[in-house]
Parts: sequence; C-alpha cells; structure tokens
Amino acid sequence: MRLQHALSVVCSVLFLTIALQAQAPPSIQIFMPDGSLPPREIRLSLTSDGGLVETFFTDSKGRFMITRKEGLKPDAAYTVTITGDGRTFATTTQSFKLYGVYYIPIFLRPIEDAKPNPVGVVDVAELESQVPQEARIAFASGNAAMNEGRAAEAVERFQHAINIYPKYYRALNDLGVLLIRLNKIDEAAKAFEQAIAIAPHIYYPHLNLAVIKTRQGKYKEAVEILEKIQKEHPRLSAIRTALADALMALNRLDEAEIHLRAALEEKSMLPHIKGNIYYQLGLLHNRQRKYEEAAQELESALKALPNAPRIHLQLGAALVELNRLDEAESKLRTAYKLGGAQLGGAQLLLGNLYFMQKKYDLAKQAFEQYLTDVPKAPNRAEVAAVIEKIKAATAPK
Repeated sequence: MRLQHALSVVCSVLFLTIALQAQAPPSIQIFMPDGSLPPREIRLSLTSDGGLVETFFTDSKGRFMITRKEGLKPDAAYTVTITGDGRTFATTTQSFKLYGVYYIPIFLRPIEDAKPNPVGVVDVAELESQVPQEARIAFASGNAAMNEGRAAEAVERFQHAINIYPKYYRALNDLGVLLIRLNKIDEAAKAFEQAIAIAPHIYYPHLNLAVIKTRQGKYKEAVEILEKIQKEHPRLSAIRTALADALMALNRLDEAEIHLRAALEEKSMLPHIKGNIYYQLGLLHNRQRKYEEAAQELESALKALPNAPRIHLQLGAALVELNRLDEAESKLRTAYKLGGAQLGGAQLLLGNLYFMQKKYDLAKQAFEQYLTDVPKAPNRAEVAAVIEKIKAATAPK
C-alpha cells in the first residue's frame, strides 16, 4: 500500500510539473520515506559548486521553487542537504544541475539508516520551534524585502529579528549569507560565529565561515574549521573541496589532493561538480610541475565543462610545458575567446609560446594585449622590456 501511495503521489506531481513546465521555474519536491508529502515545512540547505551554503524552507507540502529572487542561478549546480530530524527521517543529500531541469524529487532517507544524534546536540526543528512569534514576523518581512531586491532593508529586518531573540539560529545564518552577497565579509563572519555558538554541530555555518576565511586570506583558520567539520561529516564533498582550496593556498598540495580524490568517490555527484574537482586537481598538478598528470585531469574537466575558460587556460599552460605547442595555442586562444580581458593571462602565455616559436610579431601583439587587459600586472615592466627588445630586433635596418 505504501508503494502504491508513493507512485500515486509521484505521478500526480509529475503530471502537474509537465503541464506547467513552460512557465514555472525549477522546483524541488521533497517526499517522506514512505512516499507521502511532508506534514510541515522542511528546512534544506543548498551548497553551490563554489562552496557557499544557503538555507531555505519549503512550503507546508515540501515544495521549494528555485528562483532568481532567492539569488539562485538557473544554470548552476547545487547539492541539497536536508538534516535529519532524529524521529521520522535521516539526513539526506542529493546533487543536481539546474540547466534544463524543472523538477527535482528528493525522497528522504528512512530513520533506520541514521545514526542517533550525540547527547546535547540541538535539532534544527527544535531551534525553530523556540522562536517567538514577533521574531518570526520580523524575519519573514526580511525575506520579503530580500525577494523584492531591498537588500539593505532585509539586513535591518533580520537584525531586528535577532535583537528580539538573540538565539534565532536561522536568522543569524541567513543574515550571514545575505551579508556575503553584499560583500560585507567581516559582518557576515560575525553572524556565522553567533550561529555556530548556538548550534555547533550543524555544519553549514561552519562551511560558510571557512569560505569567508579563505576569501580573507586566513587560510590556516579556514583549514582548522574545515578539518573539524570534515571529521563530523566525512561524506560531504563540498567540505572536502573547500578544504582542498584552503590547503592549496597554504601549499599543502599532497593533503589537498587526498581530499579531492576522496570527493570524487561520491557516486551521486553531478558531472558539473565532478568537472570542477578535476579542474582543481589539474591546477594542483600544474603547481607541482606534474604537467602530464595536470593535462589528463584538465581534459577530464573539459568533458564536463567544455566552455569553462579557466580550464582551457590551465590546460594550455600544461601543454606549453609538455611542448605540445599547437594544442596549447588552440586551448589558450579558446580561453581568451571565452573569458576575454578577465583572462588576460592567456595572452601572456600565448606571447611566450609565440616567442618560443620565433613568431615575434605575434608574440609582440600578445604581450601588448596582455598589458592592455591587465594594466596593473606585477610583471608589467618585464613584459614591456621584452616588447621593446622584439621591436628593436625586428626593426628594419
């Protein structure tokens, strides 16, 4: 009977989804382990392939619409995590890529597979149930302001909700995410630190705080945070990839590779996310001067992300070192075509490549374009000197 009920629910939702597909945004539909719809709102976190974690609530029937108003991109890859409530379902994780996807069904794992929470660990649902109504209203008005593009007002409303109830976990975490979007990094870090103090065993404010520390160049602090939560959540690839970024910044490349290899073992990982991990491995091997290995990893990355300019750039750099110059030129030209002036480094590499081939006119053009694209380049004087030498060597006598 449970299976029949589940199939009935799935079919009815799929029928509705297909009918509205042309006009509705993508949506997540959550089902209980027995296939029924949830009896209440379900909290979920969405982790982007860049490592940022944002938290949302479904409607009362477990549905969540993925819209730009929420700051979500229609062509991005995400990992959704629903933390188990300890009573009716276990923590459930699923990855997906939005492009061309209109309906993402997620069936919550049965509680039999879940490990009991340690003594003293506070459940998210329990935290939410303790929030007074006045604070809930302030928080809801903040969400409304954010959805309508009034970010500054949303910050004020979230802060008002926190002033009413200083232990408002969700308001603190969501305020931190909004402050990251507004590039108020120091304030965001304080919000996440407060959220962590309230619920230290919930991983996503830790992850968000670590991403901030990495952006601030505080790599040791980021590693310390990430290593702790990675031990508690060893199966979450987003934690391992963020940890690898911080370790690479500290030049702890061997350790970073271990985490990236482990992340690749996730069976349900989408190609888009896997491609980004291959890119990180290629970048790592380029820094190790293992160019053959770098080329292999970057070629794997391009299969999943064929239009990613930085992958073409890194692959071109590896191919130059391997003396595969024709292939390198093709990759570097593609990188610049896709990335434009933001990838001015492709022109620097092309200039070096053409110089090696004694194509001095092309080398001069590439070096000049590099200086145009990167006016504050730290090696500007050296590149300008090379250009002058080329001019002097090729000038008519």
